[in-house]
Amino acid sequence: MKIIMEPIGYIKSEFKQKQELPRQSVLNTDKRAILEILPKYKEGIEGIKENTYGIILFHFHQSTSSPLKLIPHGKEEMSGVFSSRSPNRPNGIGMSIVKFTKIEGSTLEFEGVDMLDGTPVLDIKPYNPELNPK
Repeated sequence: MKIIMEPIGYIKSEFKQKQELPRQSVLNTDKRAILEILPKYKEGIEGIKENTYGIILFHFHQSTSSPLKLIPHGKEEMSGVFSSRSPNRPNGIGMSIVKFTKIEGSTLEFEGVDMLDGTPVLDIKPYNPELNPK
């Protein structure tokens, strides 16, 4: 089975290189970025409100390898990629919890950016702390 996905939009952020990225979105609330939704998906963002949290699913478009075993950041022993948050994954899907700070037309400004400029976005989901405890 082959799965084909199409981006719903793209990230505009100050981060141009992988080495510049913060480790986790929730630890980087002082930086902001913009998610520009493609015109055909604009209706899909109705109901997203400012000062609410959401989950952005995106593609690690600059990852070049997908080892099944690796040494996770801060660890000393090898483990499987699915027990890590490494961007080098077989399907290259990333997930960040962000806070939407401004919504204007088809652009969503958010804090908690850990994505490169030009990152393709696959989906947005609401974050509910009762269903997704930290």
